[in-house]
Amino acid sequence: MTAREDAALIVVDWGTTNLRAMLLAADGATLAEAGSDDGIGSVAAGGHEAAFERLVADWPKVPALMAGMIGSRQGWREVPYVTCPATPAAIAAGILRFETTAGRPVAIVPGVMVRSADRDGDVIRGEETQMVGLLGRDGGYDGLAILPGTHSKWATMQDGAIADFQTFLTGELFHLFTSHSFLRHSVTAGDGDLSTFEDFALGVRRTVEEGLPFLAAIFSVRARQLLDGTDQHANRAYLSGLVIGGEIAAARAAGRLPESGAVGIVGARSLARAYRKAFEVAGIATETLDGTEMVLAGLTRLAREIDFLPQGTQP
Repeated sequence: MTAREDAALIVVDWGTTNLRAMLLAADGATLAEAGSDDGIGSVAAGGHEAAFERLVADWPKVPALMAGMIGSRQGWREVPYVTCPATPAAIAAGILRFETTAGRPVAIVPGVMVRSADRDGDVIRGEETQMVGLLGRDGGYDGLAILPGTHSKWATMQDGAIADFQTFLTGELFHLFTSHSFLRHSVTAGDGDLSTFEDFALGVRRTVEEGLPFLAAIFSVRARQLLDGTDQHANRAYLSGLVIGGEIAAARAAGRLPESGAVGIVGARSLARAYRKAFEVAGIATETLDGTEMVLAGLTRLAREIDFLPQGTQP
């Protein structure tokens, strides 16, 4: 039997800008991967099926389990949110199942929401699969998990469920500052590993330890260039430290930081490094977990919950 003949499922992480798919065997082992820039932001209404089939045209016609913005109002099919606390079983129960025009079974994972009179609620769509993967680790996971990104998520995992979470628009704010505000004249255009700069650590200290008001701290990016002639790349690192430090300071003020134990950081390696460095400056221990691995683990677990993969098999 060839690897393709052994295929049982396609899992898909479909966001606003990118589409990623993995072909899995019955035991969850990855047989092939594919990706494109057909995120839902660039696919016209009604074009999702064609975009997906185009990506996996050479793969076997097996069922597909999808997560991410593909289940949003702008996606292929809108899938209602599951309310916190949300267990993997509750998320699986909210999965929407249908068939393509060619008869392929498709399932889309729901997002997760928080209802809160204090802060008007919150939503996740996509990151819940990483959280399900985290909950499925040996020994489970209890405590705080941070999923940095365009919209950074701080999730409390408790009793085998996503108990609560809060969103910080850190990545999007950094992009707006560096691309569309007057501060773009004080920083370079490229990123690189900004956390290696001492200016990054200084930015974190300004907002986390020294308590410089966030909006005043942001203006200091301009002042550093005008008054001290600060290098623009170093200034970009400083701005990155300010916004990530501002996120940590705000979360601490909201009581989201644990009194003891390591904070889990789930995400891409480069971004996870920046957050790990920021927490190190703040004197907080962290544990880093690979975001792609958690996505695959979460989707695989959900696939077994809905019998898209057989129970009791592991790669």
